[in-house]
Amino acid sequence: MPDAKGDETLEAKPAENAHTAEETRAPSIPKGSTEEARPPSAQHAQQTPEVDNLESSDIEEEESDVDPADEIEAFDWDELHERYHRAIGTATEQEQELLHEFAQLMDFFKVWADAGANQESDRTFLRLRTRMTYVQNSEQKLEKTRQHCKVLMQPSLCMI
Repeated sequence: MPDAKGDETLEAKPAENAHTAEETRAPSIPKGSTEEARPPSAQHAQQTPEVDNLESSDIEEEESDVDPADEIEAFDWDELHERYHRAIGTATEQEQELLHEFAQLMDFFKVWADAGANQESDRTFLRLRTRMTYVQNSEQKLEKTRQHCKVLMQPSLCMI
């Protein structure tokens, strides 16, 4: 029977191996952010490390019970095919949802970009009209000045 000190060390080991949510977070996810803070397309389902540890201990127990002389049980390849197709189908559905969401976002972006381009076109047209008006006024002033000089320079007006 283990002594009290041995029990403490056994109990301390799982606590040392326990991971917090911050430690198991993917490197691309900033600390302090939560799954709910990100859009649904960016959220990931994560398994806890305890589940992985339990699965590995179950496998080790099964391996220790296997006798090399026993016949290996047949593997159900059809079931593997079905699981594969279900997994691929699920992944395809998720991909289609993401593509649909992306298409909607691109539609919004196109509307925004078109609105900005239309507004800029209107503004540049107004600037062009302002410049045209300025040049036309300048031409009219120049023509008036030319006509005035032409009248002043006529020989009939010079009677000396």
